[in-house]
Amino acid sequence: MNADLSIREFFSSYFKLREDLTFTFQHANGEDYYTVNDSLHSRYHRVGSTEYTFLRLLDGRSTVQECYSRLSTALPFHQLSQTDIVSLCQWAFRSDLINSQDERLRPQNDNNNKAASFFSKWNLIVIRCPIGNPNRLFSRMERIWDWLFSMPAVLVWGLLLVWALFRIGLHYTEFYDSSKTILSTDNWFWLAVCWVILKLCHESAHAIVCKRNNGTVREAGFLFVLFAPLPYVDVTSSWSFPSRWARIRVAAAGLYIELGIAAIAACLWGQSTQAWLNHVCFNIVFTASVTSLLFNLNPLMKFDGYYILVDLLGIPNLYTNGQLWLRQWLKRIFLGVETMLPDWSLRIRLIIATFGIASFLWRFIVCISLIVTAATLFEGAGLILSLFAIGLWVIQPVCRCAKYILLGNAGEVPNRIRFILVSGTTLSLTVLILLDVPWFGKFHAPAIVEFAPLCIKHAELPGFVQEIYVESGEQVQEGQLLIQLQNRELEVEIAKLKIEIQQSELRVHQHEQKRQIADQQVEQETLRELQTRLKEKQNLFEQLTVRSEINGRVLTRNLKSKRGTFVRQGETIITIGDDSQKELHVIVSQYDLDHFMNAPEQKVLVHVLQKSLLPCPVKKVIPRATVTLNQPALAAAYGGELPVKPVSSEDSESDYELLEPHFNLILSIAEGNSKELWAGQRLDVTCQPNNYSIGQYLYHFVTSWFYNRLNQ
Repeated sequence: MNADLSIREFFSSYFKLREDLTFTFQHANGEDYYTVNDSLHSRYHRVGSTEYTFLRLLDGRSTVQECYSRLSTALPFHQLSQTDIVSLCQWAFRSDLINSQDERLRPQNDNNNKAASFFSKWNLIVIRCPIGNPNRLFSRMERIWDWLFSMPAVLVWGLLLVWALFRIGLHYTEFYDSSKTILSTDNWFWLAVCWVILKLCHESAHAIVCKRNNGTVREAGFLFVLFAPLPYVDVTSSWSFPSRWARIRVAAAGLYIELGIAAIAACLWGQSTQAWLNHVCFNIVFTASVTSLLFNLNPLMKFDGYYILVDLLGIPNLYTNGQLWLRQWLKRIFLGVETMLPDWSLRIRLIIATFGIASFLWRFIVCISLIVTAATLFEGAGLILSLFAIGLWVIQPVCRCAKYILLGNAGEVPNRIRFILVSGTTLSLTVLILLDVPWFGKFHAPAIVEFAPLCIKHAELPGFVQEIYVESGEQVQEGQLLIQLQNRELEVEIAKLKIEIQQSELRVHQHEQKRQIADQQVEQETLRELQTRLKEKQNLFEQLTVRSEINGRVLTRNLKSKRGTFVRQGETIITIGDDSQKELHVIVSQYDLDHFMNAPEQKVLVHVLQKSLLPCPVKKVIPRATVTLNQPALAAAYGGELPVKPVSSEDSESDYELLEPHFNLILSIAEGNSKELWAGQRLDVTCQPNNYSIGQYLYHFVTSWFYNRLNQ
């Protein structure tokens, strides 16, 4: 209503309710209300029984005052005030439920709504593309696929889910290993194909069940989120179903079909030995189960889970009421504006307040994620999309809020001094908490136990294992004889050199007797060369005798089986480690190294299953971050937790490399604790750094998240 139109003039105006509207009575949560079916605009609305009675009185021949008087006669105990009547008429006029010839009755913010609608239509991050009215198509599909939603089919569906879970349990290791590469870039295309097909089945299920309950499907199309296609159908006619269980069945139909398809794919995956079929089936299982449960069943998003929750709780317009409660609460706290809320019970008020806060936070996270994703996926064009989204989702609401604080609304005068004081106090407390309150969380990194040092004896020369003097697992001492190798070629060379030396010595003696000084000097030089060669060969021959360099235990398995076998030069012969001398090799993210280095007394806590935490000091830090996989056992491809990717280079010693650079951190382990840990054991280590505030943690978390997203 325009500002120059008084309440008296408004009540002397004429409104007419559209005759093509359909009203359906419903009862939920102990309250009666009516669903308004606006078939012309394909919209549904809900009004209370008192509001319904008043709207029915608007016939275009009686003034608003006359209709209000008739309402008081029919319902003498109603609680609608004149202000409520004005608000109701404005809402109905804005929703095109009533008509009037007086343009002054148009709400004041109508132009603002048109502007917002204009910008929303040009939102390129989320684009809605309807493709027509598919009601006839789904009528035919309902006749064909109706049996899928019968009670026998539901029972079979439940048994199929149980059997699929059982099959996955039998092959859990293989199933878990398959999940490690599900989001790799090579699999994106197949995931997208599975996603689109499954969502078509999902939306078709909604439409079929809606038709099964005598509803109509007014529209179908695609919703492009960052240009990724998401099919949709308009089954809002289900809102007029008198049974809430019928509405729940429509909302749950998509998830029902997707989980059924996932169960069939899981059964095929467990039975098949074909790699390509296992790959396709796993993509279907992941897309139809995990993504559906995370998104479609998430009640904080206005998808299936939200509408199921609304009907289960019996609280219509939960999202709208939640946002209304949040706005009114913020107005009351920050601006001192006393606003009226519906007379909700304590239970409903708590549910609405909790949902309003949670859905607002979730919406904020989703908007930020979409903005960052748009900026990373489409480079320059993505930056333009992000700026447009920031203007639509951030700048526009901030401008409306600033306008309200400065100018207020009809009947609402914000207290600006209160806003400054409350906002300043809140900001000061927030800064104080972020800067002074320590972060009590811990930073985590994977680690593996290694011997320190680990004595690995390699064959200096090729040869056969002639004799083995120790056994696997035997304790040995430093310098103890372990293995004797045999190299016949070396032995022959040494024997020949000894003969040549004897012959050379004889020739030197002969030249000396004949006083052939020049020949004697030449032969002496030859003799020295032969003696040098003999010494070198004898040194090589000594290397055929393998001795222990440390006190420790023989780690090589089945050592005796190597007797008589040929070993090449550089091949590992025997490995020895000291059980009382071990260390931890930790792979630390480049963002977390400072936290581990700033731990109290530079001690990191080691988590050992069924044992107390072990504090281990930092012994050494490799000062350069690298993507080289120095500890393959910690890679996800081998059962660890570090994400890796295949390496195509032939020069690499490993088949994989880390996705992002990591530092190698070495921790010392006390002698008593070393004996309780076995080499190769994977452990988790944590640290809680000193003087690390909540603000520092949030800053590093957000900056690292943005860095990862922008550099993908």
